[in-house]
Amino acid sequence: MKCLYVLFDADCELCVRCRNWLVKQRAFVPLVFIAFQSDEARRRFPAVDAFKPGEQLLVISDGGDLYRGAHAWIMCLWALENYREHAQRLAHPVLLPLAKAVCELLSRNRFFLSEVLFRHEPNSVAHKLAVQYGLHRTTWPNASCR
Repeated sequence: MKCLYVLFDADCELCVRCRNWLVKQRAFVPLVFIAFQSDEARRRFPAVDAFKPGEQLLVISDGGDLYRGAHAWIMCLWALENYREHAQRLAHPVLLPLAKAVCELLSRNRFFLSEVLFRHEPNSVAHKLAVQYGLHRTTWPNASCR
């Protein structure tokens, strides 16, 4: 495997920040980032829309293997020098359901999380998260949730 193509949502700030973090990591296998909305994505992967790239992260190997959601995140981590061991642990049958649940939660809420986490003051973030997820005020001991 010479590289992995990572199709991400360029309109999602959480996705862009994840991409920016991944770019900074040393990799065993280079990650090539392509916005799924781009002409390049459609040119390289004409049938990609069938895999609904707007719903979850997609990773495609240079050999044509496709990974989606948690499997895509695990492949990204597997490609990195400092995270391969973590990827192998998350891929274990006992931990894979947890990885899938976390990825599904993040994917479904990525626009909300982008808005709240990156565009608001900390107290406002705590309040919005508490309201959105029904968290009790004591969950946020230092926040003034009104």
